[in-house]
Amino acid sequence: MKKLLVLMIFALGNFTLNAQVARVKLAKDTSENPVFVINDQIIAGSSILKSIPEEYFSEMKLFKDKTIGSKMLFVDQQNPGIVTLEIQKEFEAKSQSEINNFFGLDSETDLYVNGYLVEDKDLRLYASSIAKVEVLEKDYLRLKTAVLNISLN
Repeated sequence: MKKLLVLMIFALGNFTLNAQVARVKLAKDTSENPVFVINDQIIAGSSILKSIPEEYFSEMKLFKDKTIGSKMLFVDQQNPGIVTLEIQKEFEAKSQSEINNFFGLDSETDLYVNGYLVEDKDLRLYASSIAKVEVLEKDYLRLKTAVLNISLN
């Protein structure tokens, strides 16, 4: 009888451990650099400063408390702010719908940049600043639909 009880406890423990979801992917905030908005049209990362000569810059403003969107993807998100740039140069930028279509998502899928929802659908992304793209599937708690989280460098 004791052997049967020990066997039942062992089997129940084994079933409990194996019932856990395998490979849970947690989204983590890794952004420490501010987001750069060029000519109020293009979102870029800090690498934009190294790739463009100084003579193209006409204005630069830092907004420490401003964010791209009001909705955050991460609970522990730190806001590094936004830098707006006025630059006299053309850039290769991708629209949000182009990026969504590339990853096989609906063109109206929400796009997050460094964990912040991009609420203005007209903003484009500077292609060379994209460091990592994560497709976060819906989890019915935090995300109602699949979204893209783009990390900028």
